Amino acid sequence: MQTHFNILIIGGGTAGLTVASQLATRIERGAIAVVEPSAQHYYQPLWTLVGGGIFPKEESARKEADFIPEGVTWIRQAATRIDPEQRVVDTALTGPITYDYLVVATGVQLGWSAIPGLAESVGKPESGVVSNYSYETVSSTWEAIRTFRGGTALFTEPLTPVKCGGAPQKIMYLAEETFRKNGVREQSRVVFMNAKPTLFTAPYYIPAIERVINARGLEVQLGQNLIALRPAAREATFKDMKTGAEQVLHYDMIHVTPPMSAPDFVK
Repeated sequence: MQTHFNILIIGGGTAGLTVASQLATRIERGAIAVVEPSAQHYYQPLWTLVGGGIFPKEESARKEADFIPEGVTWIRQAATRIDPEQRVVDTALTGPITYDYLVVATGVQLGWSAIPGLAESVGKPESGVVSNYSYETVSSTWEAIRTFRGGTALFTEPLTPVKCGGAPQKIMYLAEETFRKNGVREQSRVVFMNAKPTLFTAPYYIPAIERVINARGLEVQLGQNLIALRPAAREATFKDMKTGAEQVLHYDMIHVTPPMSAPDFVK
């Protein structure tokens, strides 16, 4: 197995594969490698539409091998450590790989366990806890929206940056539209619980978003960070990021956008 590459790319998602594809047209065969353990490639932007009942989740999955550019080596392993001074990446199975140039395109990891009660309840119909942020749980979102018969529907955004900053809100708009079509909107409370101090990180878009929220009768609470779930009671605890005060809200369904961070080995 080749253990040195001119260009090494960690991550075979959309970002890593795009870089590999562009460089492969300019650089000789065998000079580029992609380190990616997964046999499946997921087009994650589609998951919001899967959760909204527009696409089946299978449409978002493809074979990773089909997207590795010609002339690029696929190292089907997980990277475990980066040593930038020695220009070495350690891998889970076959050890170190050296490089001249490194592209880090790992994406982010999802912090399901950072919120007590979330990891064990997300995606389970009886819990009312759903999320579009994984292939395993995304179908539960549409099931919860489709069968919603009124009550309180919460949609959260964490304090951390998240992939696709609009996704925590977009699923709320899709859900609210379905509630209207199903005749349950009048008996439904739809609330966006955003841990951040503003409605959206790009101020330019806020007035347009506010118009949609006002027209649809949605509620917004800013600076409210989800810190715990009690699925058996269908209760969610939020912490006010300014005052530290906590409030407990009952939910009939809750779409959780989990906290996100760099993978541990990147940290």
